[in-house]
Amino acid sequence: MATAVVEDGENASHVESQESLVKMFLQKEPIFCSLQILKDKGWANPSGTEYFKNQRSRADNVKGHEQTIFYNMMRQIAEELHSQTQALSPSMVPGDVVRILDLCMAPGGYSAAALGVNRRAIVRGISLPPSDGGHNLLLRSNRPGQMECLFLDITMLASEFSATPVPRGHPEHMKFITDRPYFGQSFQLAFCDGQVLRTHTRPKHREDFEALRLTLSQLILALQRIATGGTLIMLLHKVDSWQCIQLLYQFSQFAEIQLFKPQKKHALRSSFYLVAKGMQSDHQAAQSAVQQWKEAWWRGTFGGTEGTGLTKEPISPDAMQTILDEFGDKFIELARPVWQIQLEALSRQSFTQDSS
Repeated sequence: MATAVVEDGENASHVESQESLVKMFLQKEPIFCSLQILKDKGWANPSGTEYFKNQRSRADNVKGHEQTIFYNMMRQIAEELHSQTQALSPSMVPGDVVRILDLCMAPGGYSAAALGVNRRAIVRGISLPPSDGGHNLLLRSNRPGQMECLFLDITMLASEFSATPVPRGHPEHMKFITDRPYFGQSFQLAFCDGQVLRTHTRPKHREDFEALRLTLSQLILALQRIATGGTLIMLLHKVDSWQCIQLLYQFSQFAEIQLFKPQKKHALRSSFYLVAKGMQSDHQAAQSAVQQWKEAWWRGTFGGTEGTGLTKEPISPDAMQTILDEFGDKFIELARPVWQIQLEALSRQSFTQDSS
């Protein structure tokens, strides 16, 4: 099966055909159809465009006291997630200390919530340096050795993602990292909360593939560190996009999956969380997925005539249909609550109402 993540630079006609097939499949789901109507109204209304533009601007300019507000919001989302899924209490041998891996950790709200549930837990994280546009880490611990965060660009961990040496002709050849953070360690709980930051200073050649590379980097590293039976929580967007459907299908083959969308925060947005419990990272399907993700990371980083990124081979309509036939009903069952929450939130906004 092809990789579960669609590159930003993928041929537009292939993306259009993929999304058309998905929409045809989902036309039988009333909540999805109702949500699409409201979305179309929102996008057609300049007030809706302005609303989301202002939200992005505020997110890009988090400073001072606003950083604490952002940190607390992340913690509240994680607490709401736990109240519905119990995901922050991974199943493990009684008496063992929970080990938490937090990828794209700062400001630290998710780990703060996890420590509230697991007081003796140990947290190890990775986060983009603030000097490169990353968030400041606000989480603190008074217990020596309880918390550690490495400040680096996770997408540059070349030795973690491939055994092949970095091509010497790549414009950022010297910036790739050969270290493998937390190698040999295993974690019962992993957060993958990264998303591309518009404040991140990076070369122009990375723009088309940065979202892809960041997603893949988190997936690969998390699956190569998660303990058998552990729990992985990942921030995703647009549940009805083909890339999300395919990713959820993959995870369903080696974990028990459920979806969570906050009702108190970000209900208007397309964001949601994958909660994968009972992870079996040694399962053949998991190992196959990791290998596919590694190949996709290499293509998105070093592929193409310029050696700075290459679009992937599109999945065939037949392969898509096979996945929809096998997983489609289960997917709708998983996605329906996510759509419902966003539908209710959008229905309360003035920019989705019919003009009188």
